Amino acid sequence: MAIDPVIRCFPLGGVGEFGKNMMIYAVDGDALIVDCGMGFPDEGHYGVDLVVPDISVLDELCLNIHAIVLTHGHEDHIGGIPFLLPQLKLPVYGTPVTLALVRGKLDEAGVKGDLRDLSECKMTKIGPFKVEAIPVTHSIMDAVSVVIHTVLGAIIHTGDFKFDSSPVDGRMTELHRFARLGDEGVLLLSSDSTNATRPGSGASESSVGPALKMAMAGCSGKIVVTTFASNMFRIQQIIDAAIANGRKVALAGRSLERNVDVTRQLCRLNIPENALIDVKAIRDIPDAELLIIATGSQGEFRAALARIAHDRFKEIHLKTGDLVIFSSSAIPGNERSITHIFNHIARRGARIMHAGQAPLHVSGHAASHELKTMIQLTRPKNFYPVHGEYRYLTEHRDLALATGVPFERTVIAENGQCVELDREGVRLGDTFHVGAVYVDGTSRDEIDYAVLRDRRAMATDGMVSVTVVVSQHEGKVLGEPEIVARGVLRESISEHVLEEIALGLKAYLNTLEKEFLSDTEEAREEVRLWVRRWIKREIGARPMILPAVIEI
Repeated sequence: MAIDPVIRCFPLGGVGEFGKNMMIYAVDGDALIVDCGMGFPDEGHYGVDLVVPDISVLDELCLNIHAIVLTHGHEDHIGGIPFLLPQLKLPVYGTPVTLALVRGKLDEAGVKGDLRDLSECKMTKIGPFKVEAIPVTHSIMDAVSVVIHTVLGAIIHTGDFKFDSSPVDGRMTELHRFARLGDEGVLLLSSDSTNATRPGSGASESSVGPALKMAMAGCSGKIVVTTFASNMFRIQQIIDAAIANGRKVALAGRSLERNVDVTRQLCRLNIPENALIDVKAIRDIPDAELLIIATGSQGEFRAALARIAHDRFKEIHLKTGDLVIFSSSAIPGNERSITHIFNHIARRGARIMHAGQAPLHVSGHAASHELKTMIQLTRPKNFYPVHGEYRYLTEHRDLALATGVPFERTVIAENGQCVELDREGVRLGDTFHVGAVYVDGTSRDEIDYAVLRDRRAMATDGMVSVTVVVSQHEGKVLGEPEIVARGVLRESISEHVLEEIALGLKAYLNTLEKEFLSDTEEAREEVRLWVRRWIKREIGARPMILPAVIEI
């Protein structure tokens, strides 16, 4: 008699937080990874450009992982692939636009990958698994929900989705397929919680087009529109509105240019010949006939819009009569950066329009009514809210309870908490190690915790550098130690205080044995500890100490 398998879910990212989505589904010892995303750093992550999941726990889990399966091409679902794929060495499955975006990221990083097509509404054999991709509408092309078929029933990982009755490309969420899965028996529904706190249903993406066209109609100067670079549906509507208003379109921003090129090659964007012009050629176009689509809707300092707002973009200069349209929403945490951009645009004399003034943006995530509809369609035996901070997970569970899912058939588990399923139901399993890898996006180097800790110390308490010259033969300090303070209050460390530290340090070091001072590593650590203790005792500060011991 065959023994039923135990199914385990291991959230490495994206559960109890927004971003960095990565989930492992294991049936006994065989497993699949769904998504491999990145997140953005917090304020305390100085010098960090992005954050990816820490996958070191995979060695301990001892799973036979067969592939990475992607739901869609947003950064929080694919952004970790260039950094983690060299370690994972797994095939990557996705839909055409998703794979094209991944291929571009891998090429840029100089990483090779085995990219394989994930057919929609067909079974794909991946190792021992049968995997199905169900089309869903979202704010990016080719988004799918991933279904893993097991002997106990289907596991549905919705990914990001919404129910859009009139999508721009006509590709609708396959409601009937979700309903049929419900008839067949859904073991687990792992569903997107991003908009669980938002009541009702979201508006259709196609509703943005008329609002954009109307906003552009009243402008006599040039128009700059900023939106998410991956939302090709929005890009299509912006271009359509520009053409309707007799304007040529230029693109500003490398990621935007790359995404438009990818989707045009796949024949997924409809752009008339000569509608697009190179941004370097805009000087030949009258302002009243020009529209620029720019990256940087979240106030990113290096993005095109920030450079335009600060008048640092060579070809584009804002002035009175121009219009800047924000066809986007503010991601939580970015409000201050966006306000900063607003102020600089206003300084140039340009006018601003945003989604708070007109329907210039709609969310790509299901609101509460749509989330309840997904639960009612699939009628899962067990429910697991994912993709969101803890409050959003609990709100989503409340929606499931309102549709009739028994409380004991629901589970809330954050990153690092295993979820187990069998015929008896769902329960919390063991905890496991999770974390984050901090990446400097410029050098593509990983930043360990020690480096991050040092950066925090320098940012909050400043830095004191100490240079000591030691005679190799005499074992004594030559001259006075050179001490420089940066980022420390001048009232705390004045020139007089620095001289006092130097004299005290020299006197202390000259009491040490000659052999001790001749070991530069030991001497450097002794300098660091002495200066650190002196400053903490006398001043009450804790700056970072950078010692240097030079032997001559």
